[in-house]
Amino acid sequence: MNNHKIAGLPISGPAAGTCTVANYLKDLRARCREGKQDKNLVIHTGIADAQSDIECLNRKAASALSYRHLEVAERSLPDVAFRYVSVYKDGDLVLFVYFQLFTLTARSFNLHLDKSVAKHILSLILDLKKAKVLVLGNALRTEARSFCYDHEVFSEEQAWDAIAAVADSLAITESASAVILNGATTNSRHAAKNMTAMGYSMPLEDLLMEMNVNLEWNSLQDYTAALTRKYKTRAAKVLEAGKQLSVKPLSVAETKQCQPAISRLFGEVTDKQPFLFTRSGAEYIVALKELYKDEFEVMGFYDGTTLVAFYSAFITEDAYELFYVGFDTALNTQYQLYFNLMLAGLGQTIALRKASLKLGRTSFDAKASLGAKPVRANYLIKFRQIPDVAIKWLTTYFSAMEDTRWRQRNPMKD
Repeated sequence: MNNHKIAGLPISGPAAGTCTVANYLKDLRARCREGKQDKNLVIHTGIADAQSDIECLNRKAASALSYRHLEVAERSLPDVAFRYVSVYKDGDLVLFVYFQLFTLTARSFNLHLDKSVAKHILSLILDLKKAKVLVLGNALRTEARSFCYDHEVFSEEQAWDAIAAVADSLAITESASAVILNGATTNSRHAAKNMTAMGYSMPLEDLLMEMNVNLEWNSLQDYTAALTRKYKTRAAKVLEAGKQLSVKPLSVAETKQCQPAISRLFGEVTDKQPFLFTRSGAEYIVALKELYKDEFEVMGFYDGTTLVAFYSAFITEDAYELFYVGFDTALNTQYQLYFNLMLAGLGQTIALRKASLKLGRTSFDAKASLGAKPVRANYLIKFRQIPDVAIKWLTTYFSAMEDTRWRQRNPMKD
C-alpha cells in the first residue's frame, strides 16, 4: 500500500481503523448518496493542489492523466470547470479521479440548425434553468484515462464503485442535473447490479469508429490496392481532387502562427454540430502541440500559401488517434477535404506502423467507406432532479442526433 497520508484532516468513520473494502465501499456509497461530508474525500478545484496525489498513484505514467496534461487542459478550456478528487482509506491515498463540469445553455445545442418545436422547447428549458452536467474524465477524448488507484487495495470493479459514489457526492455539491461516467465497467453481474442500485443506466448506445490497419501495408498505395473496384475508384477520385494541395506537419512555431486560421477552420466544422459541451479549439491544439511535441501531430493542408484544412492527432503506442479537425466548407467539395483528411491520417498511421486508426464519433458513413468499423463505447448516465418525461425526451433527442442513416460498408477485398 502507498504511504501517501491525508494531510491535516481528522480521520473519522470508516477511516478510523482498518475495515474491509466491501464495508468501506458500502459506507462510502451511503454517505455520498446522502450528500454528507466525508473525510475520506478531498476535492480540489485546481490541478496544482492535486499534483502530488497524481504523481503518487499514476504509476503507469498514463500521459492523459499526468499533471502536465491536466494543467494544459485546465488552462486551455476556460469554460470548463475541473474537479479533482483524492479518495483515502485508513488514511492512505487509494484513488485519484477527475471530472469536468459543464453548464449547458441553449447555445450548447446550436438550435438555429433545427427550427422544430421540440428544439424550441429545449431552448426554453435551458434558458429558464442552466443545466449542469458532470462528466468523468475528458469529455473531448472519452477513451483517455480518467483515474488511477492503488491496485493492492481495489480491484478495477471496486475502483468503479468508489468513482460512482464520488460522482454522486459531487453531483449533489455542484447541483448537477446529470452525471456521465465514460468507460464505466459493468462486465460482471455484481458490478451491473451495484451501478443500477445507484441509479446509473446506459439509455443509449454510443459508438466510436476505428480502423484496423494491415501492418504489411507500406503506403496508401498498398491500402488502395486492397480495396474493391468500387471503393478504389472512389479513393482515386478523392486523391486526385486533393492533388494540388500541399500537406505538411506543422511545428510548434507553425501551429502557433496558424492559430487564427485553425480557429476559423475548426469553427466552420463545430458550427454545424448539433451539440457541443465546449467551444474550445485552436488554443487547446496549440497547448497540446507545445506539450507533446512530436507525439501530437498537427497536419496542415495548403492551397498555395493558404491553410484550407487541418487535422490534429495523438500518436500512442498502438494507434494514430485523430482529434480535432477543421476545413473550409466552401472548398470541401472541390478538394474533397474531409476525405483527404482521413486518407492522410491513414497514410500517417501506415507510415508510423500503427495497428489502429481511431476516428472518433460523427460522420459514420464516411468513416465506414474508408474501412472503419464501429466500436461500442461504454458509458453510464444518471439524471438528477429532472422529471421522468424530460429524461425520456432528452435521451431520445440525443439518440436522434446520432448519424442513424449510416450503414456498415465493406470496402476491402475479401
